[in-house]
Amino acid sequence: MGRVEELLSSLSKYAHLVGTINVEWVRRVEEVQEEVIEDVGGRALAYESLKDFVNALEAEGYIARAVERASRALGEEVEDYNEALRAALTGNLEVKGARVALIVLQAIARAYAEKILERGVRVEPSALCPLCGALSETMYKEGGAYYMVCHFCSYTWLVSEGKPMCPYCGNQDELSIAVVSDKQMRVVLMKCWNCDLTWRTIMDETIKTPLVLKPLIAMAAEKLRPALEEIERLVGTRGKGS
Repeated sequence: MGRVEELLSSLSKYAHLVGTINVEWVRRVEEVQEEVIEDVGGRALAYESLKDFVNALEAEGYIARAVERASRALGEEVEDYNEALRAALTGNLEVKGARVALIVLQAIARAYAEKILERGVRVEPSALCPLCGALSETMYKEGGAYYMVCHFCSYTWLVSEGKPMCPYCGNQDELSIAVVSDKQMRVVLMKCWNCDLTWRTIMDETIKTPLVLKPLIAMAAEKLRPALEEIERLVGTRGKGS
């Protein structure tokens, strides 16, 4: 099964968790990214960092050509390539063409992440992606271990084994990590009382999807936020009365 077909199959299988989504747009974006990944993936390991890889592709004009192809495939005009690329790098998607440039940059990052993962998964007790530096809010459980997955490049890294660890502050005290789950314990919303931050976790190990889809699946845990807020309210009330 190809990359696009695998993604669409997973979207269909877990539609009840993902919710409403423009499947046609997802297909077109994945086709664009698959082409970029196939183009550049074989060269990724020649570079020490993702930044070096991107700079090399930019210097040879590949990114400009890929953005032009992507703009045609996605039906989005790019008026000024350099401006669109600068905007994409800073996260400003209001600039015309920035979204297309970001889609191409993400594909390059995914290609790099895939090749690095072939060397094995790194241990990094942090929410920051070791490859691109993006902050992740998505954890998933696999083989009794807990991994983070990057929302941008889809790189995955091991955070802890046996029990979840707060990816922000390293807290692993089960009594100080709140876990709010759906009835099937498939996805949960976690909060560390130590640093007051939250993240989403796929607990059901039977949920098998491409890494790029895991953050979207985990978003289902957001429906549990009102319950978490109620717990916070009760804990705060009890604290004041003690």
